[in-house]
Amino acid sequence: MIKARHNIAAAILYKFYIGIKLRINFDKFILLNKVPDFSKCNGLIITPNHFSWWDGFLIEFLMRKISKRKLYILMLEEQLRKFWFFKYLGAFSIKPESLNSIKESLNYSKTILNSASNFLAFYPQGEIQKYETENLKLKRGLLTLTDKPGNCVSIVTFKIITNSNKKSTIYCKFGSCFSTEDLNSNFQFYEEEFIRNIKLLDSEIIRFENQTDIGINLFE
Repeated sequence: MIKARHNIAAAILYKFYIGIKLRINFDKFILLNKVPDFSKCNGLIITPNHFSWWDGFLIEFLMRKISKRKLYILMLEEQLRKFWFFKYLGAFSIKPESLNSIKESLNYSKTILNSASNFLAFYPQGEIQKYETENLKLKRGLLTLTDKPGNCVSIVTFKIITNSNKKSTIYCKFGSCFSTEDLNSNFQFYEEEFIRNIKLLDSEIIRFENQTDIGINLFE
């Protein structure tokens, strides 16, 4: 298993690079609602939707803007060996085909969630799926990380829309924040809220486009 090794110099270099990369490709990065209060959460799991190869960059940028917690994120080991630089930004590996690797990555994830200075980005879809909610499926692997009281699981949804000027806008919206106790007792409600937040984001985007005094542009 490849563990994360946060490095200040790597973080500074990456912050400069991704800042340019995002602004070249996108016109705005709009957060459409308030950030949940994570102050009462010890371990924090952020669960974004998974619809593009940009997803890891988006959650890192968003959370860096709103929180001082350190990012940890799972990557396939073959990908992390190829893009080894990401381990210095919080990426750690897993081999889904190996039971021992799954157990090791799971135990490592739990140590991450023992600290209020961290957050774990976890994609409950397990793979890239179309943005639309039809046939969207969540895997129950999240439940293996929610056995500790006092931790929280928050939903956030992203969508990328291409504008008439051919430069896209990133929109995002936080959904419900669950205690691990609530999520374990009713995972179906979490699934429903995950899908509901996607639908609500679409409505909020329409509202934003007609009323630009809502939302915050994180590029500013």
